[in-house]
Amino acid sequence: MANRNVGTQATTAVTGFISALLPGYFGSLGARAFLKPRPNTSRRHWAEAFEDFERREICVDGHQVPFWVRGAGPLVLLVHGWERDHFAMGGFVAPLLNAGYRVAAIDLPGHGEADGESAPLPLLAKSIAETAAALKQPCTVIAHSIGAAMTALAAEAYGLKPDNIVLICAPRGAEDYALAQARRQGLSPRALRQMVRQITQALGGPLQRYRVDRALNALKAPILLVHAADDAIVPLSDAEANLRASSAHSLWLASGGHNRILADRQMIGDVLKWLNGPAQVHARTTETQAVCR
Repeated sequence: MANRNVGTQATTAVTGFISALLPGYFGSLGARAFLKPRPNTSRRHWAEAFEDFERREICVDGHQVPFWVRGAGPLVLLVHGWERDHFAMGGFVAPLLNAGYRVAAIDLPGHGEADGESAPLPLLAKSIAETAAALKQPCTVIAHSIGAAMTALAAEAYGLKPDNIVLICAPRGAEDYALAQARRQGLSPRALRQMVRQITQALGGPLQRYRVDRALNALKAPILLVHAADDAIVPLSDAEANLRASSAHSLWLASGGHNRILADRQMIGDVLKWLNGPAQVHARTTETQAVCR
């Protein structure tokens, strides 16, 4: 493990040095990584979770967007994060079905079985809103990572009106997320500026437009923010900024990282408790058990 960490640090340092010399080239690589998700090669932990679901599709701006649905009762829509697919949210399926919920899950454009190689932010947000509309039933949305950010945008700009909203590991904004991902790869400040400029050009507007904290401030539905203190991709400070900007409840975990958190059975149980009444949920931290705000 120590040797791997040293190797990673050395690679990051070399990338930083070279990207300072070639900021345009490395900026374009960073922009491409933000706009074009790589195929999901992560282990599929819940491969059987969606076995008895009905697969449906809608067309969003010329893209076929698949979603899966099963059950009867209040509807919960599951939204995955960047470079994942609906299987990433599979840990919620059995608990929700057993609790009497109808469950739906989406593959966002450029991910999983959905069309396209690119995943521009407005298309992601619009796909979430239109999938919820196609289900023709009021819904709660449980979303992870960039899917959580785009759920907030869907509510702000595309008519999504959730009954409740649970955002897991949500960044404060798209620019924060893009910069965090690129810094993890070692891009230099010059390359980062080039990356942001190229992303802005591709989206046709500034990244600052896509702000979760601002969207949550205007959201009327009850909100639960879930985050792990050891998230290496989206820092806890982002979640705290989102909390300050809204009337949300919070569930902070001492550990869980950015993706492992989705397998935390106690977290999933706490989310279901919150859906039945926010006062029942407690934040888990390293030192205290604090009631969620």
